[in-house]
Amino acid sequence: MPVVHQLLPAAWLRDAITVQAFAWRDLLRRWGYTSEIVAEHVHPDLLGAVHRVDRSTKRLLNHGSVVLHYAVWSTTAETALRAKGPVALCYHNITPGELLREFNPETADLCDRGRAELAVFRGRIDALITPSSYNAAELKDAGVGEAAVVPLLLDVPDEVPRREPSHQPVVLTVGRIVPNKRLEDVIKGFTLYQRHRAAAASLVIVGSDAGFERYRQALDVLVARIGAQNVIFTGPISSEARDAWYDRADAYLSMSVHEGFCAPLIEALAHGVPVVARGAGAVPETLGGAGLVLDGADLPLVAEALHELVSSRSTRSALYDAADRRLAELRPDMLAPRLRSALAPVLDGDDPGQ
Repeated sequence: MPVVHQLLPAAWLRDAITVQAFAWRDLLRRWGYTSEIVAEHVHPDLLGAVHRVDRSTKRLLNHGSVVLHYAVWSTTAETALRAKGPVALCYHNITPGELLREFNPETADLCDRGRAELAVFRGRIDALITPSSYNAAELKDAGVGEAAVVPLLLDVPDEVPRREPSHQPVVLTVGRIVPNKRLEDVIKGFTLYQRHRAAAASLVIVGSDAGFERYRQALDVLVARIGAQNVIFTGPISSEARDAWYDRADAYLSMSVHEGFCAPLIEALAHGVPVVARGAGAVPETLGGAGLVLDGADLPLVAEALHELVSSRSTRSALYDAADRRLAELRPDMLAPRLRSALAPVLDGDDPGQ
């Protein structure tokens, strides 16, 4: 049976890249390939489903093709390039170190090295894939080559649930508590909305601050200093608890300054939560017209955009229609053929699906 394994720096619970690796593995197996996931670091709860890099797994990777998921510098890059078979690179983008250095210089250094080391892949890979044209442009500028663009495989409904907003609106944001997400702008924009438009509103920030505890502390200080009320940090929670917040939310707010795709935007649309987002990185492309995209950090405009989403039935209806169209484009059955085509150079010559 032909073999295609995946290699990633770290496999964590509820991590977007790890989720993709499992989705790709399931597809590869349905197509008739033997496929395993190997990672340098593995969360204890994933052991068994994901293999740690060691001597035996390095031998495993020498039988068949390897797909490397690349989002930070890791020795997995060297491991992939030493593999004997064809290699595909899936570039998820890497946060510029300058956006992280104040609160975690070690991670910032790994990110900067990861971006600098893109050059090592020139002429040494057989397929190049990325979830956004924004990322593809970076790869081209780095001289790595022309990438096939295949958005992330995510669970999306056939039709977006359409919900009436609450009289006590819940504004939601989901993702790691890291500086590039600009959660200080989320908090400030929400506070203006709460102060001038919806005194009973709540802000819920879902995500882990692991490695960025000092940033989270700075956000706590900000909340107290500006007098924001009903701001909830959930910390790391289960997928079920996260989805429960999506189901309660009236608006989703993203003020991130760097995204290579941003899966939570699509998760919000899938749960019927209209989105306000800063138009940075791949965010406009990810939303595909299914959200209110703002230039920069005009905080009063952020507050008014939230008010528009919560108060205007016509705006919500138009955004729901746009979300239906965008999610139809992102259905896994629509993306699977594109992924198969992108991976074709590393799929075994005896393709079982042919």
